[in-house]
Amino acid sequence: MLKEEAETRAQTAGRGKNFLMETWYCGIINQKIEEAVERGQYEVKIRFPARGYVSRHQQRFIELYEAQGYQVHFRPNYVHIEPSMFDMIIQWPPKEDKFVKR
Repeated sequence: MLKEEAETRAQTAGRGKNFLMETWYCGIINQKIEEAVERGQYEVKIRFPARGYVSRHQQRFIELYEAQGYQVHFRPNYVHIEPSMFDMIIQWPPKEDKFVKR
């Protein structure tokens, strides 16, 4: 499938113009979340370039992940006067154990 055809299909399906880019980045983010869960962590930090797609569309990614129950924050990572990177911080509450230890 060509890029133009994929974009046309994404637009006709009632989704935004950048549906394919969102899907690709969400796949990367979800993989990082899965790795953190396997390690027993409740937070993941992912660094994106300041001019990258995720950094430019921070609000969209916040909406996507907050709708799934995550807490999402973006924090600038300064090297010079302007931020060169943004840290996307995703947190989720730990689940309580079903079995109570006595």
